[in-house]
Formats: sequence, C-alpha cells, structure tokens
Amino acid sequence: MRSLILILLSCLIAGCGQKVVSYHNDIQPILDKRCVQCHGTETAQGKIALTSFDHLMNSRTVKGKNALVVPSNPAESWLYTLAATDQPHFRMPPDTSKFTPLPKEEIDLIGRWIMQGAKDN
Repeated sequence: MRSLILILLSCLIAGCGQKVVSYHNDIQPILDKRCVQCHGTETAQGKIALTSFDHLMNSRTVKGKNALVVPSNPAESWLYTLAATDQPHFRMPPDTSKFTPLPKEEIDLIGRWIMQGAKDN
C-alpha cells in the first residue's frame, strides 16, 4: 500500500508523462503573438514587459504586489489568472483591445508550464 501511494505521488509530481512545456518553444511564442504589442519593452503597459523570461519573472501587477508567475502555482499567477478568467472586464487581452482572448489550448499550455515550475527551458 505504501509503495502504491509513493508511485501515485511521484506520478502527480512528475506530471504522469505529460510533455514538458518549454518556455522558449511554447510560452514565449504565445506572448510574442498575443501580448508584446502592449507589453513589450518599449510599450510595457502597466510596467509589465513580456519580451523575455527575465522580464516576465520580474514583472509585477500594477500595484506591484503580485507576481505574474508563481512557479508551480497557476492559481496565484496573474499571467494565468488574467488569461483564463471568464470575466471580460478583467481578462487579458482586454475586450476593449483589437486582440481576441487566448484560446483554451494556449491558456492550458501556460498553466501547465507554470505547474511544471515555470522554468527557463
């Protein structure tokens, strides 16, 4: 019984064979396509730049209190929360912009990357 519990815990932690999400191959292309028009190094609305891993990890919400990414915790990561919300007045990109909300597949990919530790890989 103890062995079964250890195997299950290991599987949960390792992601049960889920593909490792790559920041450079999977996440940065999403940010480049959907976010950097408003959150680039020159435009950095809300002082948030999403042009590199370092910028992303060092950016905070407008009031500077909350990190955009909390490794292993999508629910506490504003990048994920603001993309995934169904409340149009909070969602990023906002409904007032010319950009459409991120598709579920991209939101899920961001969530998996964060859950996997939000690594610079």
